[in-house]
Parts: sequence; C-alpha cells; structure tokens
Amino acid sequence: MEKNAYLISEIICEGSEKVTVSSGGYYRFILTKTGSFVCSCKGEQLRCGAHEFLMLKPGTSLVLSSTSGTFPLELLSIQFSDRLLQELSSEEMNFMEHFAAMPSECISVTAENSLMMITRNLIADLAKQEKVPELGDSIYRFGLLSLIAVFLARAFRKTGKDRKKEPEMKEMLLDSLMFYIKEHITEEIPLARLEREFNISRRHILREFKKGTGQTVHSYIIKTKLALCARYIAEGMPISHVYTKAGFGGYNHFFRAFKKEFQMTPGEYYQICCQERSDCGCQHGEQEP
Repeated sequence: MEKNAYLISEIICEGSEKVTVSSGGYYRFILTKTGSFVCSCKGEQLRCGAHEFLMLKPGTSLVLSSTSGTFPLELLSIQFSDRLLQELSSEEMNFMEHFAAMPSECISVTAENSLMMITRNLIADLAKQEKVPELGDSIYRFGLLSLIAVFLARAFRKTGKDRKKEPEMKEMLLDSLMFYIKEHITEEIPLARLEREFNISRRHILREFKKGTGQTVHSYIIKTKLALCARYIAEGMPISHVYTKAGFGGYNHFFRAFKKEFQMTPGEYYQICCQERSDCGCQHGEQEP
C-alpha cells in the first residue's frame, strides 16, 4: 500500500464558524458524528444531518457551516487515493468506476442508521490501528479499508432522483433523535436543545417521537440514563458516582426513577451484581445514603 494512500481526519466547527474543506487529489467521504450542517459546493447548497454521507470527488472544495446552535459540529473524514481504490477493487466491484460515475462533484446521501454506525466504527478502528499497530497490521488495515469502501459504495448506490433529500422525514427524524440522545445521554437534553439541533419545533418533535415510540422524549431519556446507570453499577462503580456520571441532576430523582424502572433500589441491584461476580473477588460496596 502506497504512502498516504488514505487519510483520516476530524473536522470541528463551532458556533457560526465556516470551514472550507477540500478533497485535494483524493475521493473524500465525510460522515457526521454530532450535529447538522449546511454546505455550499459549486453554487449548490446541501443540508446534512446525523445520517448523511457526503462525497467530494478529487479537486473539489466546499464551505460548511453548523446548524447545531451552540453545540459544536463534529465530522469524520476519510480520503482514498485513486490508486488505493483500484487496489481494493475486484472483478465484482470496481470502486473507482462506481464513485467516478456519481452525477456531481459533491453529493450527499441519507443512509440507514446501521450503515452509518458500522462505517463510523470501522474508520475509528482503522485510526486506532494506525496509532497502535498489531500483528498482521498491513493485512488488517487492508481488510478494514476494503470493508469501508464497500459500505461507502452501498451508501452511494442511490443517486440523482433516487436520493432522499429530506433528512427530516419521519423515520429519519426519529432515528436521528434517538441516536443524538444516546450520544449525549450523560448531558442535560432539554427540548429546547433538540429544537435547536434539528431545527424543528418542539411540538413536532414531541408528536412524532410519541407516535413513533409510544413514549415521550423525557421518558426515553430517563430510561436510557437508567440503562447506563445499571451498566455502571454492574461494572462495580460506586452508586454515589453512577447517577452524576449518567447526568441525573440529583440522587433522590435517580433513586425514585431507578426503583420504579427495576423494582429494586440501586443498592439492592449493586449487591446482586456483586454476588454474581463473587467468584471474581468483588467486594460489597456502598448502599443508598
């Protein structure tokens, strides 16, 4: 594999800042980690959210700006050289021809949440492998690059008229809301924050979330926080740290919610978890204050 055959980087945009992004001599793919943004490329404006893949052909540049209010926009970027795409190609799939055939220099597509998550995790694994090489490093990296190229090709198999241009579609909105909540579950997530993040009224968010999940946004946030607390407790974290790390405002609120959800107190759950791990030498920890 040639030197600099691929490049991985992060793009962070805060507030009203505008960032210019260029592809150079690479095919550049950009995935959203957190936030949403608008990008301008060759006179065309594209609005991108949590499930958007963005592709720039070689020699293309764009200007992007966050629409996430006061929250920073974080993007993940991977660039492939022409030569690497040829190396990764096979008789079944020619990546160079596939991406070169895209109808414009800069194109965005909306992908399924699972496809976005897998691709993002593969890129993160590849970046980790660069820092800490392990046995069979070159083979492993080539395999990761092949998988990433496959998932990107699948994401961009629909173009032109087949593209989903409205990330606010009901099913995509629900997926984006749930993903955003899970990504920021240790923080305060008031409706005003979701309203700013997705540029949609809180009334619409409440209605569509209730319709799609059968529960309120607040209930989903609490349940997700409690699931995280249960995991922390099972890992042996002291209860006095659990509720603050999961983003609960106070112990009493956490205690009541936990008991209602699991029909036992946090301390009782802690003792059960310790008993299950007794063969590992777990010692019983603190009870409720």
